[in-house]
Amino acid sequence: MKVTLLGHASILVEMNGATCLMDPVFADPFEDGAVVSCPKRKVNPDRLPLVDFLIISHRHPDHFDISSLALLSRDCTAICPADPLIVYALKELGFRDIHPVHPMGEIRSEDIELYPTQSEATGVRELGMVFHDSSGTFWNQVDTELAVATIEAVVQRYGQIDLLFAMYASQNFDFFEDRSTDFPYGIHAANLENVIRIHPRMVVPASAGFRFCDEQEWLNAFLFPISRERFVGDVQQLDSNIDVQIMNPGDIVELQDEAVDHHPAVSDIAETVTLDTARIRYDPTRPIPALVDLNLDGYSPDQLKELTEKFVVQGMGEFIDEGYQSNHPVIAGYLQNRARYTIEIVYPEGEPDCYRFDFGANHARLIVGERATEPADIVHRIAASALVNWIERRKNYFYVRAFSRRFSMLYRLSSTGEKVSVEPMVLPDLLMHYLLNESEGSEYAAKRHVDLKLQAMR
Repeated sequence: MKVTLLGHASILVEMNGATCLMDPVFADPFEDGAVVSCPKRKVNPDRLPLVDFLIISHRHPDHFDISSLALLSRDCTAICPADPLIVYALKELGFRDIHPVHPMGEIRSEDIELYPTQSEATGVRELGMVFHDSSGTFWNQVDTELAVATIEAVVQRYGQIDLLFAMYASQNFDFFEDRSTDFPYGIHAANLENVIRIHPRMVVPASAGFRFCDEQEWLNAFLFPISRERFVGDVQQLDSNIDVQIMNPGDIVELQDEAVDHHPAVSDIAETVTLDTARIRYDPTRPIPALVDLNLDGYSPDQLKELTEKFVVQGMGEFIDEGYQSNHPVIAGYLQNRARYTIEIVYPEGEPDCYRFDFGANHARLIVGERATEPADIVHRIAASALVNWIERRKNYFYVRAFSRRFSMLYRLSSTGEKVSVEPMVLPDLLMHYLLNESEGSEYAAKRHVDLKLQAMR
């Protein structure tokens, strides 16, 4: 078996009698233009061998890339989670042999076995994959969160795992929610525990080979607290009997006769152009830049004003009015806490627009333009062009989140005698909730985004 890293989470697995391509992303940037492969790489997809099995782990755009899938032969067998959107996109692209699978059930083909593994992560249908043939066993964890029972089931089934591509990076995506920069001690411990329990012959820190680029590059200092080198050092400190290797695009690992060998820079399909991982060095003391609207898509000032005002005043305003009448749980939560929620929309030029929703004991009131004398409990500031792209489903939240700033200081007071309790109250962000769950077409938003990508391929 030969495992070739094409970059980030994209891998080619050449087995006895079958070739598997998993999570192909060939071009940079990807994820709606937010990120690029890191280390910087070049992929030559025209040099790929004939692919027998195409495997997609989940629908996140750094793993499920329409433009890359469009380059592949449609004659392969496509394997994916039971995610209707992935199946829909594959069908629209012309793939005919599509198999949505559930984890922990084997897929056999002559002398090979594929075994999709389960994830404990909530909110996403995803799978890891075990590749097994007579030369050995390779487990690609991808982004899956592993339960002890899953590890035990895989080890019991296959015995010694020869090669593990392990989740390691503990990306600090909570930064987008609360600007948290705490070191992820618990997640890092869990990732290390997985490696120790699996105890492979060789482990590679994997599936996190990207960095934010261009106007989003400032995020890199806040989101990647665990480097590949730190993970390698920690595994070696815990168990020196495990061989730990760092792989770059174009590297190959070969499994043969119980040996696992790492061959750097030997692939003619992918190559590392620049070893630029220093650009994602964690440094949460770096300044967070002011929120500005770069308007990269060239919306006119009138378009931005009209579309954002209609969205907030008519769209969100009507949802809140109706939610008050119907006792919608989100609106009820705001009313119960008498919360003050403010949206500030930042334009390329001029002053931001301010929309304030005041939730009294028995009413919800929208105040436009007037700045409150009292600070809001929850604030969401967002660039106008990013909001418009999100409204029109041209960009998804993975791209837009860098162009917003949010905070909450909502709490509930109580006292018993001289003891005072200040309890944080967590409410869904109104703008995000409305866009994701209540706005017109929100139930089809992900499909609309995929359709736009498909249209661009035609």
